Amino acid sequence: MPINEHGMNSDYVSYFPIEEYVAKIDLTPELLDHLELTSNEFDKYMNKLGEYNREHIVEYWIYLLYRELESSHHIENREFCAKSIVENGVFFEHMAINHKRIHELHNFVTSGYMEPTFNYRNVPVNVSHINSDGTEDIFWRGVNPEDVSRFMRDFIKVYKQNKIALLYSNPFLVSSLMHLLFVRIHPYTDGNGRTSRVIHNIKFTEAINRLYGMKLKISPLNLSESILLNKITYNKRINQIYFDLDHDTNDAINAWFDFILDMADEQIYRASNMLKKIPRRFLISQEEALNGSKGLGKVLKGHSGK
Repeated sequence: MPINEHGMNSDYVSYFPIEEYVAKIDLTPELLDHLELTSNEFDKYMNKLGEYNREHIVEYWIYLLYRELESSHHIENREFCAKSIVENGVFFEHMAINHKRIHELHNFVTSGYMEPTFNYRNVPVNVSHINSDGTEDIFWRGVNPEDVSRFMRDFIKVYKQNKIALLYSNPFLVSSLMHLLFVRIHPYTDGNGRTSRVIHNIKFTEAINRLYGMKLKISPLNLSESILLNKITYNKRINQIYFDLDHDTNDAINAWFDFILDMADEQIYRASNMLKKIPRRFLISQEEALNGSKGLGKVLKGHSGK
């Protein structure tokens, strides 16, 4: 099996069951310690949000969503049109994922430079960097074109799993896993990174809703701003992971999860500091906080992010 200069498999990936791939992942004690710390800080952040009225928090999250989309486009050196999120309500409909929904999300993030499509790619694709002299450094190749549909059927099957195992139930882990699987399948000729980061946020929000008993339709935490500042490491962590059943890259997968937790730590810190700058008139009263009529405090009481 040929190996390229980056140490990765230079062949196109043939089909294998994704559930078997996920079943081989073993979370390390160090990662679990980091996960506990991040979850505790996220709990504090969510409870802090309970001090503000619901209408302002929605506006605050929409603002964060603008920044998320803008940063995500900049990661792939694309322009961002802020008004498109107003014109297209794709983020505010539902949390469900299916093939049609994935195509809609992809069409949204690639609007303006790619023709809309409701099909996965049927041509080979490389994930690479073009050097100034015109040469191409290939990091990895997307899966075989003829296998994309089967991989995506598996992806959706894994996405919809409601297992109690930590990898499937913890918001940080399960969203990071979906992000990784999608970007390694690479089901489109372009726009896979942005689509994977949107799917990451949807899965994170769905898991948060289940954990906290909420009905959010906008992610309360967005990572692309931090990923943009750590783009080299982001690409490196993905590049180091084999996407097959033949190699043991468990350490590399744990390093990917740890990197995403680092990005979450940064954004929780930034978001918490931003809350301190919100005028006090947006704070809810103690009575409102107790009865939960306008704030988020009541639904957050007694819930752990672990």
